[in-house]
Amino acid sequence: MTEEKIKKIHFSKERVLNALETGSFRKIICGASNTSEKQVERLSLVYSLCGAEVIDISAYKHIYNAAKRGIIAASEIAGLKPDIYPKFNIPAIMKSLNVGDDKHFKKANFNLTRCISCLECVKTCQSGALSKDSGKSTFESEKCYGCARCVEACQQNAVTMVKVDRNAEEDKPDIGKFDALEIHTGNSSIEEVKRFVDFNKNIMEKANFISVSVDSMRFNSAELLEYVNSVINMFKDKIIVQIDGISMRGGTKNSSTVQTIAAAAVLLDAKVNAYIQLSGGTNHLTSDFVNLAGLKISGIGYGTFAKKIILSYIEDFGDDEFKANLHKIVTVAVKLIEK
Repeated sequence: MTEEKIKKIHFSKERVLNALETGSFRKIICGASNTSEKQVERLSLVYSLCGAEVIDISAYKHIYNAAKRGIIAASEIAGLKPDIYPKFNIPAIMKSLNVGDDKHFKKANFNLTRCISCLECVKTCQSGALSKDSGKSTFESEKCYGCARCVEACQQNAVTMVKVDRNAEEDKPDIGKFDALEIHTGNSSIEEVKRFVDFNKNIMEKANFISVSVDSMRFNSAELLEYVNSVINMFKDKIIVQIDGISMRGGTKNSSTVQTIAAAAVLLDAKVNAYIQLSGGTNHLTSDFVNLAGLKISGIGYGTFAKKIILSYIEDFGDDEFKANLHKIVTVAVKLIEK
């Protein structure tokens, strides 16, 4: 991947804003703590060919480069086969930042002295981080994005969630190496969010647009509305409010999408001055539920479910096999984000 190729790959801000205005905005969430270059590169490739507006990644430099490689590869493939991949779009790359205590920035940690190799954790893993090897579980930390299902599955209390460790250089957003930013508020108070925004003002000004993720499960309706309005007032430009339902559970059951839709309805009924984008538990039924409810959302972010439906291809295929099956993979994935 040359610097010249990177410079030629530009997303369309106009397309993103139009998608937000019309409700067709689609974001693919690789995971704020997902540090697997292979997963991010292949997700970026596939969903660029599907027409996603944004690829959301962790703040690491090598993950940004992996996303870029995937987008460049998609551009080259679509250029050679435009009739086969008519939905191709150059997505914006959005980096996720942590205000403080946000569960999206945690990974599983195993106490092997408690483990009895029951493999219940392997059965429930959604990320490909856990697998079976010679009757025992193996863990690839870079693939873990913190869903915590393994914690719930383990009856031996051998698994805990720990905050991702980053050194100062990795943790610092790379100016000029992102298109957009997402601020994860987690359990932070409004005062903590305000301090974070003020401290990073110069970085925020470099972003083409800002998204703020709010965990709806923390609040009742009145509290949610007050919190979101307070966040909106911190910015002069219209922001995206990613209203998070049941985080990282889109692949567990069909009803997992209901919480984010209910929370979005509260904000939309109050006519808050922001783009309302759904996330957390979103799946193949989200769009149908939104239409049935008659909600005028700005878009949907797909994370766990977007990975789940093509994870076996991403994890099990070598480069040649992945390329040979690319059209089949895109055919599966595009159904999720078709407008």
